[in-house]
Amino acid sequence: MERLDSRTVYTNAWMTVREDRIRRPDGSTGIYGVVEKPDFALVLPRWAKGFWLVEQFRYPVGRRAWEFPQGSWGHGVRGGASALARQELAAETGLRAETVTHLGHLYEA
Repeated sequence: MERLDSRTVYTNAWMTVREDRIRRPDGSTGIYGVVEKPDFALVLPRWAKGFWLVEQFRYPVGRRAWEFPQGSWGHGVRGGASALARQELAAETGLRAETVTHLGHLYEA
C-alpha cells in the first residue's frame, strides 16, 4: 500500500487521528483512518489469589467495565516502560509493585 497524502483530522493530548489517501496494490485508491497514540503501559498485577482489576467507565461502549490498569505518560512527560507501569499501577489501584516484568509490546490503535 502506498500513502499518497495525509491530513490530520483531530488531535489532543492523548491521540491524533489522521486520514491517509492510499493506493492499493491493485491500483485502486481509498482512505485509511489512522489513530496515533503515545506509548502506554498495560499492567497485569498478579497476587496470591489471581489478578487485580480496576473498574472504569468507557464512553465509547457506554458502560463500566473491568480491565487491567493502563495508561500513558501525561503531555510532555517521558520515561521508561517500567516506570510508566509502576505509575499506572499506583495511580489506578494504590498498589506498589515488588517487581515488574516486561512481557511484550502491543499496538493499541
